[in-house]
Amino acid sequence: MKKKSKRRFILLGIPSIIAIAYFFVILFSYSYNYFYLKKEENDLKNELISLQDEKANLKIEIEKLNDPEYVARYAKENFLYSADGEYIIKIDTEEKNPTMVQSNNQLIYIISICGVSILLLMLIFIRYNKKNNLKKQF
Repeated sequence: MKKKSKRRFILLGIPSIIAIAYFFVILFSYSYNYFYLKKEENDLKNELISLQDEKANLKIEIEKLNDPEYVARYAKENFLYSADGEYIIKIDTEEKNPTMVQSNNQLIYIISICGVSILLLMLIFIRYNKKNNLKKQF
């Protein structure tokens, strides 16, 4: 390489590569933060919906508790109260569903894009060096 082209590469090429790498780091950081906040927003929306459902159920429960027959049945079921001569046998009929683990495909997508971009930059840099070496030989 000529001194001029070496100097030009050092003055322009290296800072450009550093700036591009910095850009990709910042892009990855913001993308990760964006998807994390989006996931948190969705979780909070789901929690809000479940809390609204619970509020509606509690309002219905309050209305039912005004009925003396319902209160007596509720006490028997939940607190195992019984009248004389009654036996209480509690049978659990609820099925428990295992929680599903959700994968974050969007994060994997962003990481793969950043990796491919860095790989392309490295290939461009290697090709640039090979062209300069060929020019130097002739």
